[in-house]
Amino acid sequence: MLNSGRQHRSYIVRTKWLLPVSFRPLENAWLRVERGLVTGFGTWPPRSLNGLKVIDQGNSIITTGFVNGHTHLEFSSCQKPFNTAGGLHSWLREVVSWKREHSTSLVDPTQNNAAIISGIRESAASGVVALGEIATTNAPYNEIPNRPRLRVFQEFLGLGSHSSQDGLSREATCIRDAQRLSRAGVAVGLSPHAPYSTQWNVGQTVANDSRKKLRRPMRRGKHEIRSPLAMHLAESEFEAEFLKTQTGHFRMLFEDLGVWPNQTPNLATTADWISLLATSDRGLIIHGTHLYDDQVAFSRLKLHRQKLTVVVCPRTTLALSGKLPPISEFKKSGVRVCLGTDGRGSNPDLSIRAEAACLIESGLVTPQEALSMISANGAWALGFEHRTGCIAAGRPADFVILRPSVSPNTADEATMMIFDCVTEVVATFRGGRLIAGNFL
Repeated sequence: MLNSGRQHRSYIVRTKWLLPVSFRPLENAWLRVERGLVTGFGTWPPRSLNGLKVIDQGNSIITTGFVNGHTHLEFSSCQKPFNTAGGLHSWLREVVSWKREHSTSLVDPTQNNAAIISGIRESAASGVVALGEIATTNAPYNEIPNRPRLRVFQEFLGLGSHSSQDGLSREATCIRDAQRLSRAGVAVGLSPHAPYSTQWNVGQTVANDSRKKLRRPMRRGKHEIRSPLAMHLAESEFEAEFLKTQTGHFRMLFEDLGVWPNQTPNLATTADWISLLATSDRGLIIHGTHLYDDQVAFSRLKLHRQKLTVVVCPRTTLALSGKLPPISEFKKSGVRVCLGTDGRGSNPDLSIRAEAACLIESGLVTPQEALSMISANGAWALGFEHRTGCIAAGRPADFVILRPSVSPNTADEATMMIFDCVTEVVATFRGGRLIAGNFL
């Protein structure tokens, strides 16, 4: 096996099709990797081999590594998704029950870490080189070797008063865990969970802390990129009404779970949360299933589209709501759209290609659009656009090798083959290093 472990190797890969995303597709192509960086690519043969070993991958497809913009890796130990038939509020009841069972002192905390590692390995094996992870525990993400790039959003929620002892403790823990990961070299962010589960003033505090306490030494041109914010928005048809009246399915759920506060919680509108997300350099709107139904919120999305990305998880949305996200409306608005898998609590696997295929088969996107969504758009959403999301000279060699069942004859066929369920992911590379698969 070539290029495993920590050591950088240099080599040239020959392939039937190269789809760089940053450049037009190339047939009968080569890709040169030196010390972890892409140093050239083109149509075979290269002018010089520079003494490098050539690895011929035959009728393969090479493209940029995939980006999964939204995951919940803690559910990776689930053998099957929770029941989604009753909609979001019913599904949440099962999620909370599962989390309470797995958070008791009788459970070995290493089980949670093992689930996260399992999810990371599954993601890498499916061609993913970067993940946006929602974290609810103090997991040692920085200690996981040979993994995809991570942006870990520490999640915060609570309907109780921000000034309560419990609220202050949760907020302090959230910030502390994010700071610990940041010091260990992991890209971080913060995530107020959702409008129906988070007090508005709590969200404002978390957003303010993300700007002041979690700065990263990563730069976009000459401007520092702040830690991004991510939030689940417009997931349920009952969400908007609950935010107005604080009645209905969500109220009953919270009362049954024993988390409804004595004092009426201060809840904000979806539009207000969108504006708050836009105070960060990057704001991720997760799901947005019913966002187009709220024209005030949707107008706010268009207003701030230069700072926001909508991260859709098509299979999860379909399972929970019976319909797909309003992709056509998102595209018309000019906002970036990227894809996520959510977690195994709502999905049977963590295949970002399957998410894209769901949209392609529905006719909502073309294969070319889907490839951009799981590469360049996802990289921008996570603040990784200078490190991954396309193949270009001088950039880290983040790429994936795929082997289709039938050799494609055109670039369009090659792009479509990426999302064919029978196409095999041969190997995944982050910075030129093999993180999954085989490369002989």
